[in-house]
Amino acid sequence: MESVQAIASNFSKPFGYENCDREQIHLLGHIQSHGILIGINELDLTIAQISDNTIDFFNIPASSLIEKPLSTLFPKSQIDTLVSFLARKDLEIFNPITITVQIEEKKYLFQGVMHRSDGLLILELELLSTGIDSSLGFYHFARSATANVRQANSFTEMSDLLAQEIRKITQCDRVMLYRFEPDHSGIVIAEAKDEQIESFLGLHFPAADIPELARKLYYKNWLRQIIDVNSHPVPIVPLNNPITQEPIDLSFSTLRSVSLGHIKYLQKMGVSASFSISLINAGKLWGLIVCHHFSPRYIDYEARKACEFLAQVMSIEIVSRYEQELKNAQEKVKIVQAKIKQNILKPHQSINDIFSQNAEDLLNLVNAQGVVIYLSDRISEIGICPSQKFISSLILWLETKSEDVFHTNCLSYLYPEAIAIKDIASGILAISISLNHTSYHIIWFRSEVIQTVNWAGDPNKLALDDEWELTPQRSFELWKETVKAKSLPWDEVAIETASELRSTLMLAALELSQQALRLEAERAQVASQAKTSFLARMSHELRTPLNAILGCTQLMHLDNSLTQAIGEYVNIISYSSEHLLCLIDDILEMSKIEAGKIILNENQFDLHLFLHNLREMMQIQAKDKNLQLIFAVHPNSPQYIKADERKLRQILLNLMGNAIKFTDKGYVLLRVSLMDKEDESSKAIIHFELEDSGIGIAPEEIDNLFEAFVQTSSGKESQTGTGLGLAISQQFAHCMGSHISASSFLNKGTIFQFDIEVEVEVEQLSDVEIETSQIAISVQPAIEITEAPSKQEVSNSLRILLAEDTTYNQMIALKFLEKLGYQADLAVNGLEVLKALEHKFYDLILMDIQMPEMDGLEATRRIRLKEKETMAINKVKIVAMTANTMAEDRENCILNGMDDFIGKPIKIDELDAVLQKFSSKQTAINR
Repeated sequence: MESVQAIASNFSKPFGYENCDREQIHLLGHIQSHGILIGINELDLTIAQISDNTIDFFNIPASSLIEKPLSTLFPKSQIDTLVSFLARKDLEIFNPITITVQIEEKKYLFQGVMHRSDGLLILELELLSTGIDSSLGFYHFARSATANVRQANSFTEMSDLLAQEIRKITQCDRVMLYRFEPDHSGIVIAEAKDEQIESFLGLHFPAADIPELARKLYYKNWLRQIIDVNSHPVPIVPLNNPITQEPIDLSFSTLRSVSLGHIKYLQKMGVSASFSISLINAGKLWGLIVCHHFSPRYIDYEARKACEFLAQVMSIEIVSRYEQELKNAQEKVKIVQAKIKQNILKPHQSINDIFSQNAEDLLNLVNAQGVVIYLSDRISEIGICPSQKFISSLILWLETKSEDVFHTNCLSYLYPEAIAIKDIASGILAISISLNHTSYHIIWFRSEVIQTVNWAGDPNKLALDDEWELTPQRSFELWKETVKAKSLPWDEVAIETASELRSTLMLAALELSQQALRLEAERAQVASQAKTSFLARMSHELRTPLNAILGCTQLMHLDNSLTQAIGEYVNIISYSSEHLLCLIDDILEMSKIEAGKIILNENQFDLHLFLHNLREMMQIQAKDKNLQLIFAVHPNSPQYIKADERKLRQILLNLMGNAIKFTDKGYVLLRVSLMDKEDESSKAIIHFELEDSGIGIAPEEIDNLFEAFVQTSSGKESQTGTGLGLAISQQFAHCMGSHISASSFLNKGTIFQFDIEVEVEVEQLSDVEIETSQIAISVQPAIEITEAPSKQEVSNSLRILLAEDTTYNQMIALKFLEKLGYQADLAVNGLEVLKALEHKFYDLILMDIQMPEMDGLEATRRIRLKEKETMAINKVKIVAMTANTMAEDRENCILNGMDDFIGKPIKIDELDAVLQKFSSKQTAINR
């Protein structure tokens, strides 16, 4: 048995096909001998080219007519008629015309047909026949034939009737309906013939019989007539078009001669004359109506046009029948799709099971024996299917293809491994989707159908003659070829059905993807909420004892009776607690960054005062290590800017803290300057550059410097920090539209730098004199300090209620208030706060949030509601004093009616600032 590849190659182009396919049959430069072709130059109405048979018709050599005026052949009235036509672009509407040729006193009557080609007017003349029916008769004949064909009940009956009606008009010995297959081979699907002639019905013809160029010409020109296969072709003189200097294009010529290969082809069949009419379906050549006659036969122009009319109508009918068939199939698809879509959108439905529930529909839609559904790495089988091992390998192979809809009726030719399962999967039709790096497939299978193809001669034995010209099959006797490892071919309806179902597969894929995303999002959300809740809880639990520790250390610092040794111990406790607090803050900050909760909070502030305070904060650490801390602030730096003060402070504190930590001797230098800008807008760019003379960073560690939880070698050796400080600083910089860059040399130092865009008053920029050098300066605060009221005055004027449930925190807060000159009443929960307010008015409540029985938020809401109901003029000020210190906690407190916020552990100076603010307001009210 032949190999599958060899069998498949039999259906491709046989030997010699390429020669035939390259033959320029529209540029042969010859016409058939029954007519005359004249190429006319429209500019001067001269003869540019003419067929070399005028001697036979007029006894005048063709060469003597070249470049002669038309008056040489045509009378003036005839020329005037032709000229009147030339103004119209479409000459077809005038065809055919009766042409008179006058040579001296002798007149010849022709039927003329006009078209244009390569800049010439082509006039083709055929002798005017006598004794034929009028055009009106043919028109009625065509209408009658059309009506008869349209009455057919089936496509097969319609094809047979069409062949019969064409034979009535042409009177040819045989008329065949020839349909092209997808591989351009052809099959005779209908036939009307003389009883004594052998039948070609059902015969297949190789694609080489009608090469590509011939098919293109059939598409351009509906009609092709060969009057006498055995007549000699007539050359056109001169051979080349004088305008293009190329052979004249005869694509639209009715007289075009026939290639030698086709002549021999017809001669082998015993055919003397042929006539072909194109059937064009939806913009492509669907088939041909082929008429054969066994003696020379001329078909008049009117008869040809009647056939063309009938073929055009039938082409429309074919399209209509095809579209109706397709529409019916699409309606079935829509019903199946609607059922599947409805089930897909139902909750708690398995997508694979949904397709399986419509198993019979999926098979019937494309007439398959089996189908596999591959969704989300799960294979579902319906009907007769190969093994899952083969399916898995087939899917991997399909994923290398680019087609959305892939089909073949000889899988083993393309995928040799399939020869082993040809009885199940000789043919496949597959729809595929790739979404989010996941593939989804539905694959239909058809089994092998051993079929006998009846060829009109052996398609593999096209011979070449001595001159290497293509010759036809040596015998047109029936030649049978048994084809194996093939299924029935997938027709256009099945392919279109699969294409329609692909949208349903896309919906299923999207739904699966959405389900996976939803599940992943739910898991991520649960994990994120759990992490956030855990971190918030841990923060609160850690801050509560830290509040007591740091509170006690602050109180002990204020005690003048401490010995030096005890003071050092207190410093250690205080420093360690502050470090632990920084670690907690870093972890919480990174958690907010990962959750996407970081936001920009811009405010107007004094940059000079900001830098002064920053220097004072860092000076203590620098002095402890005997380092020189330098702030080089350029005179061109604006004083008042609008930016996120808190984030800028955090960035600089982190960078300076690291610089001091990893510098053992030398200096830490912060440079601040205003960068030049071309425009004069209120926006300015401030450049920050921090340089140290520390141990430096290795080049291979620079790229990972800003990664979370990643520490440099020196950082690991120090055994301090979380590795989050620089990551948080970089994220803050990005939030502010900036980026921190670093450069370093081991044992020489490191430079960090970044720019931020800020808003400044335009007057500030215009009034500043720009200096070209940076000067190390110590910036002083540009604020006026007013004398604060005495502590005794304050305590007498401010009535305070402390709401706190933890004993240690109660003690610390009351001691802080006492040190600051205040007194306070105590409540241990929100209910006690409400009761206390019933008996006494308080100016200020320091409110813890988490308290038993009633928390601080609920107590605040009730206080504000009662004030609204009673339209109270003086409203109590409520300050949250809590270990819940995340940004959302602060916002939540303000939204619930609180006036300010102090985070635990409490710092006595922060508490003092808040008390000063509210006591000054109360003093103003009292006045």
